Amino acid sequence: MKKTILSYLAVLVVVMSFAQKSVSLVKPASIGGSLFLKDYPSCLSTFRLNKLGWNGELAPGINGLYTIGLSPNFDFTTTFGICNSKVKNSTGHFFYYDSGKIYKGQERLLVELSAYVSYKFLTNDKPVVPYVSLGVGTSLYNGSYLLPYAPMGGGLQFNLGNDKYLYTQVLVHQVLKTGNVNETKENLNYSVGVSFPLGKSTPRKPIVTKPIVALDSDNDGIPDSIDKCPYVVGFVKYNGCPVPDTDGDGINDEQDSCALMPGLAKYHGCPIPDTDKDGINDEEDSCVNIPGIAKYKGCPIPDRDGDGINDEEDKCPDEAGVAANKGCPDVQGKMNELAKNIFFNTKSSIIAKGANETLDKVVEIMNKYPDFRLEIEGHTDNIGNPIINQKLSQKRADAIKSYFISKGINVSRLYSIGYGKDKPIASNKTPQGRGMNRRVELHAKY
Repeated sequence: MKKTILSYLAVLVVVMSFAQKSVSLVKPASIGGSLFLKDYPSCLSTFRLNKLGWNGELAPGINGLYTIGLSPNFDFTTTFGICNSKVKNSTGHFFYYDSGKIYKGQERLLVELSAYVSYKFLTNDKPVVPYVSLGVGTSLYNGSYLLPYAPMGGGLQFNLGNDKYLYTQVLVHQVLKTGNVNETKENLNYSVGVSFPLGKSTPRKPIVTKPIVALDSDNDGIPDSIDKCPYVVGFVKYNGCPVPDTDGDGINDEQDSCALMPGLAKYHGCPIPDTDKDGINDEEDSCVNIPGIAKYKGCPIPDRDGDGINDEEDKCPDEAGVAANKGCPDVQGKMNELAKNIFFNTKSSIIAKGANETLDKVVEIMNKYPDFRLEIEGHTDNIGNPIINQKLSQKRADAIKSYFISKGINVSRLYSIGYGKDKPIASNKTPQGRGMNRRVELHAKY
């Protein structure tokens, strides 16, 4: 086997050494011949055919061939071949195997006619050209048994020069007609052959043409035939046209860093940048690195009192406050302290004179911070009739409400309610506790 491989390689080296380039791109009509070897056992094993069709012998034969090029990459070939093949005498079928019996077989003449088309991956001027083939054929055994098949496979074409070629090829003969399952019909067909052109082969001659002076109207060195702008000086790179300005901003694409978006030369053809991505370009943005709004020239909404609440949401933009009070200071603590100094005469809803100064301070706060409402609560201890106590707590709350109204506070900002003894903050079992429960509470509501 090693000697065979080495001999084959030696033939390839010789063929490639003497191959000439003087060949036709489209193969001329040629005739030739080949030696082939039909291999049934390997085909059976390779394609897992029915093992009942086994036969261990190979059949050599000879082919005559005719081939012609259809195009630089396609050839048509037809072959006529003969060989001796063994069959079982009792059936007349190819390579029939009968289990349990000794098979010797007998030789009969096998005639094959095939036609196929080959696709070459390279053109004929190359030293070695791989190709694949597909076609149809028919075989006739002993003048009586006819079987159609499809040859398919491929091989190598070696350029011998002057349109002479050597071929090495492996085809699978795939049967197109089904029959007895014990028949062995498919086979591998190995072949080596040559072809010679009909008539005298002539090498290709170069075509000599007279130089043609191309018209170049704009004298930019690019002929009008391929110049997309024949009357305007341009460049080969742009098919004879000037450097384009795709976005029409007056800056050509080769100098424009934003060729698809109009811009300014100052920014290399790009629009005015917006560094902080707030939608306000840097030339109009007073805070180019901080997102803002147009109303404040690209700066964020200001927070003058620095309380973390921007001025548009801060009801007291010049005085630090808390979010719960919409940016105003927390007045509830002041209300709690002031409420401790509001007194009434015993069993009366008349405000004690000493409480007026305290109530005026509440009015000052309400005028300073007009965005909160005031809830006035009246409370009593548990001494006396609960119904009377509840009415008394309501009258006291209403009295304070009326005082505020008299001082100019809008009634819509005031709400009074009496709870009687229902919400004590201390024990009613001691005089001190009852004193704490007889109270007025002021609640700021935003």
